[in-house]
Amino acid sequence: MEIQRKPFRITIYTREGCGLCDKAKEKVERTAKDYPIEIEMIDIAQDLSLEEAYGHLIPVIYIDGEKVFVSKVTELWLRRELELRSNSLA
Repeated sequence: MEIQRKPFRITIYTREGCGLCDKAKEKVERTAKDYPIEIEMIDIAQDLSLEEAYGHLIPVIYIDGEKVFVSKVTELWLRRELELRSNSLA
């Protein structure tokens, strides 16, 4: 019997008009077909402290509250990270 785990919480820090952020979201959405994922998009332009922290680094991607990817993510990297996290819970 396969163990059901709670969904991975993936947070993407972004801003409107960020093409890299849109591509990162697409990669996460494709990966969500194979892993339980909840996606949260946070627009850094809505918070000065986030803008200062992430301004030129976006997209910044957190998984379950841990910063994992900065500026670039590939679907392969994301799948490897989720697989490692899945295996560590088994």
